[in-house]
Amino acid sequence: MFMILSICLTSLGLPGGLSEMTIDSAMSVAGMKGLVAMEGFLISQMENYTAALKNKIDLLESFLQEVQSKREISRSNPREFVAHPLNAFSLIRRLHEDWTQSELLMLNQVGLEHLESIKNVLDEAQPTDMDLNDAINGIIALQQFYNLQPGDIANGLLLGQQYNASLSTLDCQALANACMNTNFDKYALNWYKTAVEHYNDDRDGQVYREVFGFKLPDLYINYTSALISKGFEGTAWNLLRDVSDIDATLWSLRKAVYDVRKIGIPDPTFPITPWIDVAGCQRVWPTRQHQSCHYEKNTSDFLRIAPLKVETLSVKPHIVLYHDVIYDSEISKVKNISLPSLRSPSRILRAEDHNLKLAKIREDPRSPLSLRIKDMTGEDVEEDTDLQIENYGICGFRFYHNDNLESQDQTAKLGDRLTSILFFMNDVALGGAFVFLNANLTIFPQKGSALVWRNLDHSLQPKEDLLQHLSCPVIVGSKWTLVKWLHERPQMFSRPCTNNRKLKAHNQSMKLKALNK
Repeated sequence: MFMILSICLTSLGLPGGLSEMTIDSAMSVAGMKGLVAMEGFLISQMENYTAALKNKIDLLESFLQEVQSKREISRSNPREFVAHPLNAFSLIRRLHEDWTQSELLMLNQVGLEHLESIKNVLDEAQPTDMDLNDAINGIIALQQFYNLQPGDIANGLLLGQQYNASLSTLDCQALANACMNTNFDKYALNWYKTAVEHYNDDRDGQVYREVFGFKLPDLYINYTSALISKGFEGTAWNLLRDVSDIDATLWSLRKAVYDVRKIGIPDPTFPITPWIDVAGCQRVWPTRQHQSCHYEKNTSDFLRIAPLKVETLSVKPHIVLYHDVIYDSEISKVKNISLPSLRSPSRILRAEDHNLKLAKIREDPRSPLSLRIKDMTGEDVEEDTDLQIENYGICGFRFYHNDNLESQDQTAKLGDRLTSILFFMNDVALGGAFVFLNANLTIFPQKGSALVWRNLDHSLQPKEDLLQHLSCPVIVGSKWTLVKWLHERPQMFSRPCTNNRKLKAHNQSMKLKALNK
């Protein structure tokens, strides 16, 4: 059966190894393409199933029309009808033969092969409860990081931009229930309110009730219970006053709310505090002193004819942005190699990672990309051959962290991470900024650019506070990044430690260089 399913999936453009593609599906936008293909396959099978049902109905209706035409004659005068030998013969033959065949047709269950295909695909690759929770947590992250309101999110209005996307009443209800279960009470109330506002009985009623088992009174009961639990009896009573005639349960609930409601006492309010972009995901920082642009020509002979475009974002800590340093062909190669290997990080060991997948590939130290990294940093790349590819999922982000390794994770050969190089492999439609909060920097992804910073000072000590960074939630789009870490010990001869006098001279030189550009 699995072989038949794989052949069937492949013939419709859906990979046979679908279950591997959809593991932790919410954690990678690239991986979720498999879900689109999966739903397309399910739709096609349902279309085939309904076509089989319709064909059966058409056959039954044809037979029914024929016998109804005879019935119209016989019903007016049955005795006269059967007195004619042709009518009598035809009646006996139909009851003996035709109605037996019609019974068999009605008993025949058509489209079973399509039902079986749907069942097999869902058994193999249906998103799990954890996948749904990951997706819900992504939407909640939008609210937390960007102060988006449920009504705007449900209508596809994100940071002032209108998108051709929206959420249904069922979507909003799922988010509200999840918020209640995770103590996001204010969010839950707003999501219940949005679910009620989005419901349209003429559009949704029959399908919601008969297919999805949705009961409108249950939505109002959940919303009312959430309001009452937070002391909003007055709001709950007003809500039920307009809908209590829908169902007897709502009428009884309204009466119970009225009985416990404290007349004349206004509902409490959530404390209203101005929202502050504490993460820095939308913050526009003032122009920094020493911020400049220049061409880098000095780290290798090749750069004399093809210098690198460098934007100095910060001198202390030293953070620069290189432009046009990874090419389309290299990006395509990296994506194609890594896509089958993308895996979600450990939810326990990598608690700062939310809805993203990673893959590691080896890069030849003599490749053009490796040599370019050497030109950018002036450091040895022979020992550090690994690249880490990252693709973010539904509102994926990485919370504040440093790139330094814990002592137990360092090896004798490599030591700690000296330099981080972060390549942006695509533009992001909305969101996904990279933030150094303590350095007052917010950088939005630019395809082909690369951020470079050093995690250790000239005494090889971590610069933890200044270099804590965050990758903000992606709102719309797919975000691909490529990370290269160069470790300290292979740089023993290319970047020896600097004493204090040399360090001061170096810092002064950097400032003067920035001022002169």
